[in-house]
Amino acid sequence: MSVKDGRQGGRRFKLRTKILFVGLWSVVAIAVALTWAAWKMESVMMAEKKIATRHAVEVAYSMFEKYHAAAQSGKLSEEAAKKAALEQIAAMRYEGKNYFWVNDMAPAMVMHPIKPALNGKDLSGFKDPNNKLLFVEFVKVCREKGAGFVDYMWPKPGSDKPVPKVSYVKLFQPWGWIVGSGIYVDDVKAQANAMRLTMLLFLAALAALALIGTWLVSRSITKPIHTVADGLNTGSEQVAAAAAQVSAAGQSLAEGASEQAASIEETSSALEETSSMTRQNADNANQAKSIVRESDQDIREAKEAIEELTRAIEAISSASQETQKIIKTIDEIAFQTNLLALNAAVEAARAGEAGAGFAVVADEVRNLAMRAAEAARSTAGIIEDTVRKVEGCSSLVDKTNGSFAKVETGSRRIGELVEEIAAASNEQAEGIEQINKAVSELDRVVQQNAAHAEETASASNELNHQAERMRRFVMELLTIVGENGDHGGAGHSKPPAAASRASQQIPAKRSEKKPSKRKTAPAAVRKPEELIPFDEDGDFADF
Repeated sequence: MSVKDGRQGGRRFKLRTKILFVGLWSVVAIAVALTWAAWKMESVMMAEKKIATRHAVEVAYSMFEKYHAAAQSGKLSEEAAKKAALEQIAAMRYEGKNYFWVNDMAPAMVMHPIKPALNGKDLSGFKDPNNKLLFVEFVKVCREKGAGFVDYMWPKPGSDKPVPKVSYVKLFQPWGWIVGSGIYVDDVKAQANAMRLTMLLFLAALAALALIGTWLVSRSITKPIHTVADGLNTGSEQVAAAAAQVSAAGQSLAEGASEQAASIEETSSALEETSSMTRQNADNANQAKSIVRESDQDIREAKEAIEELTRAIEAISSASQETQKIIKTIDEIAFQTNLLALNAAVEAARAGEAGAGFAVVADEVRNLAMRAAEAARSTAGIIEDTVRKVEGCSSLVDKTNGSFAKVETGSRRIGELVEEIAAASNEQAEGIEQINKAVSELDRVVQQNAAHAEETASASNELNHQAERMRRFVMELLTIVGENGDHGGAGHSKPPAAASRASQQIPAKRSEKKPSKRKTAPAAVRKPEELIPFDEDGDFADF
């Protein structure tokens, strides 16, 4: 065996020694408990014996009460009642050879079933080997308390050697008799010693079984622990490698989520601006729709006014035509008047001087008729010019009316289009607002994903540290079991390369990224007993 093997063997024996010491201390604790119980047992047995003796004396005392009641009722005489009670008590035994005696207050023996020679004798000077006046003590206890225990020396039945005895005595006042019975102390001690011997043998057997079982357990427990330690070491390496991969993936996910969150935030801002402009356009379209409706009302009112103007021009044209007819009539009257004046002048010339005055009148009438004809022609020209102008105005009014009709139609169409634009703008604004809400929700979810990714990366880093701690615990466990730290790679304190790379890949902080809205919860630090559970459901349940 090499020095290394010897050192390993010594360390392997360390855990067994500890387990053996645990078993040995358990046996010592049980031995102390049994010793205390054995020491306490004698006093407990003595107390139980005293209680049993007192109950027995009270049973005998009940005989006195029974026969005294019979004497009081007249069924028996007092002497017959006393005799019957004494015979009954003399025959009574309990626990084999234990008996009762009766003495009076003199004291004198009234009845003793084992030593009848004492019956009727004065016992005031009777002493035990310790010079104790035991019957005087019985009387004293009964006078003071009515009943009680007295310890003294008295021989057992069939023997003349006095031994320690404890008796219980009780006074029956009507007859002045004391009934008593006792237990021998050495009998109690013998029973206690027998139980102590039994307990000692049981303790020896228990100690042997405990030491053998502890040795077997200590020998069998090191191998499973060693196997578990190797498995924990391998698992810690795998956990460290997996944690490194998860950490790298979480870091990448966190960076991508942060970039995505920034992009979505910019998109959300642009959508908010677009939504504001669309809402403004919708408001403008609604205002334009109101203006178009007002313009349509104004156009309808102008059209009605033009229609009224057309009717007025038509009335003026009709009146001008009537006026032309009147002027024509006046022109015809002027022509006839002129013709009549001419005829009158001709007739006046034929009349000569007699018709000279009439000729002057006819000439004036003809002048007036000519002037009236001239005025009628001038008026007819003016009226014709007015008629032409009215007809021109009527034509213009008709064109204007047609234009207004077209404007009304176009305005109505524009109103419909503006109304459709306003409705579309409102729907577009609502749609953009919903999109904006969806983008805001998406931004919140992306922010949460970014925070979760950061937490995942942090948890992975903490998992690397926990894996390294697990490796150190495994090394300590192998040291306790008795294996050196080099076995199975459990003692390497250097973290796996993947875990180191993962730790290097996690920066302290990321620049030019939007910070997460959620705080990263610290990973819980696990205790060694959580890493290697020695419970009923663990790998050591069979041990």
